[in-house]
Amino acid sequence: MTDSDPATILQQAVYQLETGNPEQAAEFARQALESDPENAEALFLLGRCRALLNQITEAINVLEQASERLPDRLELFNLLGHLLYHERHHEKAIAAFRRCVELDPDHVEAHRQLANLYLSNDQTEATRLFERAHQLAPDHADLLFDYAWGTMYKVGDTDRGGDLFCKWLQLDHGTADRGSIAVQALNYPSNQKPTELAEIHFQWAEKYMNHLGREFDFGDHDFSEDRRIRLGMLSGDFCRHPVGRFAMLLCHHLDLERFDLFIYSNNNETDELKPSFEEHADWCDITGLTDDEAAKKIRVDRVDILLDLSGHTKGNRLGIVARKPAPIQAATFAYPNTTGLGAVDYRVTDPHSDPAGTTESLWQEKLEYMPHTPWLYLPPLEFEATPAPPPSSTGKPFTFGCLNNPVKTSRISIRLWAEVLKRRPGSRIILFELNPDHGQLLKQFFSEEGVAPEQVDIRPKGGVTYFLELHNEIDLMFDPFPYNGGVTTGDSFWMGVPVLCLEGDTYVSRQGVMQNRCLGLEAFIAGDTGEFIEKAVQISNNADLLLQLRQNLPGMLQQSALMDYDGYATEFKTMLERWWAKRCAENQALGQAD
Repeated sequence: MTDSDPATILQQAVYQLETGNPEQAAEFARQALESDPENAEALFLLGRCRALLNQITEAINVLEQASERLPDRLELFNLLGHLLYHERHHEKAIAAFRRCVELDPDHVEAHRQLANLYLSNDQTEATRLFERAHQLAPDHADLLFDYAWGTMYKVGDTDRGGDLFCKWLQLDHGTADRGSIAVQALNYPSNQKPTELAEIHFQWAEKYMNHLGREFDFGDHDFSEDRRIRLGMLSGDFCRHPVGRFAMLLCHHLDLERFDLFIYSNNNETDELKPSFEEHADWCDITGLTDDEAAKKIRVDRVDILLDLSGHTKGNRLGIVARKPAPIQAATFAYPNTTGLGAVDYRVTDPHSDPAGTTESLWQEKLEYMPHTPWLYLPPLEFEATPAPPPSSTGKPFTFGCLNNPVKTSRISIRLWAEVLKRRPGSRIILFELNPDHGQLLKQFFSEEGVAPEQVDIRPKGGVTYFLELHNEIDLMFDPFPYNGGVTTGDSFWMGVPVLCLEGDTYVSRQGVMQNRCLGLEAFIAGDTGEFIEKAVQISNNADLLLQLRQNLPGMLQQSALMDYDGYATEFKTMLERWWAKRCAENQALGQAD
């Protein structure tokens, strides 16, 4: 055997790969193939090297050739499947992972990735694959996270998804980002326990975040009370999104003689709202900055008060907030629960969402009360949709509805709404689906509660105009529980459709209470499930009331605190000034003590 012998060259390639030199290994594998073009092992090794060098397209081409010659090599098909999945060649990825399962029926990773691949178009098969993989490896953290996420956000079974996320958290093998996703998801399930959920938020923050802000120092900060306050806002949603619309209203209506505004955007995709923000604030795209770099940028900008408008929602940067880049930090609007962070001083709320003396222990932050509402509603004026008479007044069946995010359609909501539908046999309900399989699941859930199939009308989600016009097919809207609607409830009022809500115990399940009270609609708040059912039946039999509200609700909304932009801005300014005065006084007292 000589140095040019393919077997010898291949041995050198293997050695180089095992010692961490994939580039040199690839060169030896290529030489082996020059000597023996049919060498399947050399092809496989070259494919592995290309993958490690991030040459994905080349790796796939080589591995596909190798797979024809090594049809029983499990690790080859596993690698090929992952690369094809990464490059979005989903059908080919499915075939590769299916071959893995044929070769090893207990291959956990193949079951996991097949489940992820099927989530987009066959949730039943995805669930079967996830369950099989979970049986094989119950403590596999990445698998369990995927299973929980898919069950919650693709299958739409929020109670099961919540249980799986709880199991994942108990494994204690996750990252801060995944932990935040799990914490946020636990707001949806029917069996939500507020004290336990609060504790989960606190534990997440203590594990991943609180140590990051323990060494902050504002010794060189200017704590002059009478100067302009530098106000920063941090979010991934400064765009056509409820958060972006609220932030834009703040920018337009706050007293710019009193505040200098700074926008820190964690979203490199912008829309037509960005120029409007730039008219009133300094805009900074932080998507390319690490948490440390972004925190330093905020410190350099000498921000006095930083408002976090994300909480645990998608695109959040709680790692920045945890570093305490501003002397005062507060959470507002976007997330209906505590951040859990010790670095956040305040949470903006209202007396309806957090009745004094009832929920303080559920928040890490100190509650700060706006008089009526913690946020503002801005209607989608750029979209034309004219309210129509209640459909039941034109001879159509009485129609209930819920046009919120379909994930909010919990089992407890379905059970409650089913009781109403059974009391009104000729009525129906319109709901959104995540996907067709989820639509079938919703129908199944209603059927299990004894509701006739023709009473459940499932619709796909669509654009804004479609969404608004769909209100014209609904007589009375139901607020989901425990995760209430927010801006969606305002949209319903804007289209003249009243919203019946069930009064909960915490902020997340009291947004319907707050909004109805802002409009003086106490009659549309039910204290318990029995009262909810009775009120739904009574309201559905009051055609005159529904017709009157169809005509008057938009005006009532405009006259309410939810759309009193100047009044809100004045109250918000007073609150911020109070925070700043207190912090300046504390700094002065500290200086005198030194």
